[in-house]
Amino acid sequence: MALSISEKLGYAGLLPFIAGATAVVLGLDGGEEFFKLYSLLILAFMAGGCWGVEQANPEQIDEIPLELSIGTFLWGLLAYFLPTNVAVLMFMVGFWLLLWTETNPIFKRAYAESYKRLRNILTAAVTILNVIVFIAVH
Repeated sequence: MALSISEKLGYAGLLPFIAGATAVVLGLDGGEEFFKLYSLLILAFMAGGCWGVEQANPEQIDEIPLELSIGTFLWGLLAYFLPTNVAVLMFMVGFWLLLWTETNPIFKRAYAESYKRLRNILTAAVTILNVIVFIAVH
């Protein structure tokens, strides 16, 4: 089965995470900042995607998912300015909060089954990379 363009781009989006985690593990200058910055950017991107689905379906959304998308971005922004060992834990919480937000019925109708599978795989991979970075900075 061939991958869709969104699946290809989703998996390609892991490459900077892998590069950043590798840089941290190797102790390269700027590795931690790169990893945190890319984490923040992707968290903001994913929160914006949730916001868009919520805005397209205002009659079907309650306030909690809407506030979680905004709050998750702000959470990530705060994390960026904290030490890496704290930041990566906060980023993991943010990615899992967004995944949980997407269990709301409007997301189940808006997202294809292949996207849901992709999100689960990407969230798991990003979690593993965050754990690797967490261990490397200790």
